[in-house]
Amino acid sequence: MHGRRTLLSTITTLVVVVIGYGLIALRLQSRETISEQHVLRATEVRNLPAGTLPVVLARDDGVAASGFNYQLLQLVLQQSGVPHAIGLTASVHPQDEVVEALASGSIGGSRNPEAITVAMLGAGRSLSRRLQPVPIPVSGGLLGLRVGWIHRDRTPLTASIRTPQQLQELVLLQGVGWKDVKVLDQAGMRTYTTRPRELLRLVHYNRVDLYPRGVTELEREHPEVLRDAPNVVVDPHVMIVYPFAGFFHVSRNNPDLAQAIKTGFRRAIANGSYQRLLEKHLFTPWLKQQLDLPQRRLIYLPNPDAEELFRDVDPNHWILPWHQLERGTLSRGDQLCRLPRWRLLCDSGRRSQQRPTPPTSAPS
Repeated sequence: MHGRRTLLSTITTLVVVVIGYGLIALRLQSRETISEQHVLRATEVRNLPAGTLPVVLARDDGVAASGFNYQLLQLVLQQSGVPHAIGLTASVHPQDEVVEALASGSIGGSRNPEAITVAMLGAGRSLSRRLQPVPIPVSGGLLGLRVGWIHRDRTPLTASIRTPQQLQELVLLQGVGWKDVKVLDQAGMRTYTTRPRELLRLVHYNRVDLYPRGVTELEREHPEVLRDAPNVVVDPHVMIVYPFAGFFHVSRNNPDLAQAIKTGFRRAIANGSYQRLLEKHLFTPWLKQQLDLPQRRLIYLPNPDAEELFRDVDPNHWILPWHQLERGTLSRGDQLCRLPRWRLLCDSGRRSQQRPTPPTSAPS
């Protein structure tokens, strides 16, 4: 009897191991298939011809090749005129691993096995001391625009908000460990943090007032809202604005790549190709309808951690007029709509009051 139990236990363990291995292998195979044609491996980097610049972007999601960051990096390297080979890492890495790999100064080897040479990271004092940021914001400052998911019954709460002091009366929801939490806390906001899987549930069950999200994240999350949180809508009244941007970062031992990205980026801005890419990926019809930008109030909050790096940015490289926002001379969406770069998101007419049809595909 004891022998039978032992045999049964052994068989069960083997089955679990085999199934688990199969699931892991399938997951890895699927991830590999998605982006293999765009992967640039360390072995390939070592064999590049002399004078060819290796550009290996650290992946931040499973399908980054179709995303805005990778498409932009391709554009600016093409515009630079520098011979290069561009690709993605084979795996997705946490940000701390990416920073350590770049800070090591090596391309390949045990400290940087995937030969990462560039990453898109947020602005920060400690980060800029370890790495070399290219001082041109990847999305022109759009990361600093926050519009909230809100329970449909709470939308009257935001209708009368005009100042940061009034915003302090609401409870703002954020994920644990998010950089936005520090910005909101420093501005005196009342924040509540929780695990990512709980965020929309808390809004759906009317437990918090507002869940601010980056404007370019809303469309990607919309199908999930329709499926799992039908009581949740896009807040129609307020846009929270604070200096927050992503920049391409490279190793301090790689000035050639930093210069190539900077040169190509400036050319793409000057010839309009950057604006066209931005509009294609981020200024979508869905976002235009949901923002109803002319009707919004803009609430500016300071971000002390970003001030040092922001001072190095050419004002012409922003699509947001930060000085006007900071001074309070620009506090309404209709004022933002008068700027040429924002016209695509500004139509006359009110947003439909019906819940919109889900987009056929999420934005990159």
